[in-house]
Amino acid sequence: MPGRVQKWVYGTAGILALAVAGLFVLDWVFPPNLARLGDLSVVVEGENNQPLRVFGTSDGLLRLETKAAEVDPKYLRFLMGYEDQRFESHFGVDPLALVRALGQWAMSGHIVSGGSTLTMQVARLLEPRDRTLVSKALEILRAIQLEAHFSKSDILDIYVTLAPFGGRLEGVRSASLAYFDKEPGHLTIAEAALLTVLPQSPTQMRPDRFPSRARQARAKVLDRLRQNDLISMADYKEALGEPLPHQQYAMPMLAPHLSEQLVASHPDQTRIKTTINPRLQADLQKLVEFNVSTASPELSVAIMVVENKTRHVVAHLGSRDYLDVISHGFVDMTRAVRSPGSTLKPFIYALSFDDRQTHPQTMIWDRSIINSGYAPSNFDHQEYGQISVADALRYSLNIPAVKVLERYGPIRFSQTMHRNGLDLRLPSDTAVPNLAIALGGVGVRLDDMMGMYRALASDRRNCALRYLRENVDPATDDLGQGDAANQNGAHTSTSTNANLTPSCQSHPELVSHQTQSWITGILQNTPRPRGYQVTVDDHRMPIAFKTGTSYGYRDGWAFGYAGDYTVGVWVGKASGQPVPNQTGLRNAAPILFSVFEKLPRQRITNQQQVAFDAWKQPASDLLKSFSSQKPGDIKLAVNGLNIVSPADDVVFLLRDLKQRGLPLRARNGLRPLTWIVNGVPIDSDPWKRNVTWIPDGPGFYDITVLDRDGASENRRITIRAEDFSN
Repeated sequence: MPGRVQKWVYGTAGILALAVAGLFVLDWVFPPNLARLGDLSVVVEGENNQPLRVFGTSDGLLRLETKAAEVDPKYLRFLMGYEDQRFESHFGVDPLALVRALGQWAMSGHIVSGGSTLTMQVARLLEPRDRTLVSKALEILRAIQLEAHFSKSDILDIYVTLAPFGGRLEGVRSASLAYFDKEPGHLTIAEAALLTVLPQSPTQMRPDRFPSRARQARAKVLDRLRQNDLISMADYKEALGEPLPHQQYAMPMLAPHLSEQLVASHPDQTRIKTTINPRLQADLQKLVEFNVSTASPELSVAIMVVENKTRHVVAHLGSRDYLDVISHGFVDMTRAVRSPGSTLKPFIYALSFDDRQTHPQTMIWDRSIINSGYAPSNFDHQEYGQISVADALRYSLNIPAVKVLERYGPIRFSQTMHRNGLDLRLPSDTAVPNLAIALGGVGVRLDDMMGMYRALASDRRNCALRYLRENVDPATDDLGQGDAANQNGAHTSTSTNANLTPSCQSHPELVSHQTQSWITGILQNTPRPRGYQVTVDDHRMPIAFKTGTSYGYRDGWAFGYAGDYTVGVWVGKASGQPVPNQTGLRNAAPILFSVFEKLPRQRITNQQQVAFDAWKQPASDLLKSFSSQKPGDIKLAVNGLNIVSPADDVVFLLRDLKQRGLPLRARNGLRPLTWIVNGVPIDSDPWKRNVTWIPDGPGFYDITVLDRDGASENRRITIRAEDFSN
């Protein structure tokens, strides 16, 4: 007997060992199928995790990733109390529930209750099958497998993500947003009870289609919760009387262009957390719809709002109406390259101030000029005689801006902008920056210009704007203490938020503190659009703003900043067609001021007011008059770089240059030097001031020399094939 018992024990142990080994093999060969869990809707979220836009799954469902910790605890209590009371203690299968279900089936001849645990339901959600005995057996095995691989919390996460709630809705978050228009973190008892029962028959109990069935099902859940003392009688009666949702709310469509861009650039993320303020974003979309939609069906609008201190983009409107076909609403005009009109003028004057070429009170003549065939005129075709540079900027006069840019150097200006993060797009790859830059003869993007104006508003460094909260490292994103001069009060910044984040300290300073205050003070005194005048008792930070209108009335611009925020507005047609009588002041500026009305505005201090009024102080004797200055009097006026040869407007014969070439001689300037002929750099030694160039043939040639700091000098010559002097 002992021998037989021993053999039986060994045999049984061996069989069990083989069975266990077999289970391990099956688990390895057939791991849990999480494919449906991997095919989730992408949600772009704003502040406080509020959804901005929801993208469907590959099969068109709204399956939003949800965590049990994000759901109201009462829903989880109701779910386990109604569906699986022993969820926390069983191993995936509840034997008592199965025995009860089998007994009910045997006595009634049909299924009364399925005996499925939440884990078994998760197994069915991961791999949907027809409800047969074989399917039930597979669900039991999969449930045991899931319990071995995942924690109870993980299993609940899967359930609240995949549970069906009717139509395209899967997951508790999707259902809560669609039925209650809110996140599932705060549900009423009636709402939690409805979400508990809907997955049992999501198609037949949809409250928006079958309200009577949904009400009966909800009442059944509430009754059981009351019987199990999970809710009080008072809560039970109140929940019974709560109205059912009679429709599904549309998923939000906020910042749709930005959402598309972020989804395309982050293909592996299902929850993209942005810096957008959903309430402000919604307000701006309504603002544009109210103010612009009736003006012209083809008109579009783009708006950006940036928080100066953090560089967070808190509002992003790419068009008037994303879904509107007539206005090409699908085109993101924050990224479209358009002519900036006069919005570059503040930076032209700012660089001139820093270069000691001009002062706000330098007197300059506003009268017609002709430069190499370029004859700019003011917007109203009037001339205003001798005025201050500050007034020339305040009233956005064209002729003075062109004169100041000519002295600073258009190529040098373009390169300075490039070093500070703004690329000016020229009409062609071979084009050379010229004086037309002052009046919008280049292409820019709204988002790029926002970076420049934000820098002018705060830390004077054009650092990358921030769209994502994940990209902000809390360990490195604390504000720095600014530079020593700022700490000691030697300079007054144009904003109380002028401290630098560590990631921004390596960027070059666009302008000095003094110039920043001058430009801001001037722009604060720019004539405002009609209906937006400053009141006597308005002690808030004034809005410094600049408008612009591109050639042909195609683009209307307005950029402004005050305290904590910078705002940019573009108005026009996405097609690039003219908009008759449109100007930045008439069309874009009112929108800009309306946006500021929705933003908090800090009060201006006496110290700030003094700094902003400094532009009114008289200029030094050297800078009193723009026209009386000599090149030697100007600090680094185009760096003293000069072309000695050839002279301007000289005519040469091709036969004289074919063999020996044309000597190009430069004086002063910081090497290396670059010689450019008709927009194309020539092959020459950059460390020599004298080079030789052989022309290809007759024609007109623009010759430019460029030094290390971007200083430039230009000459234009003519080369003829024959001598026509006789």
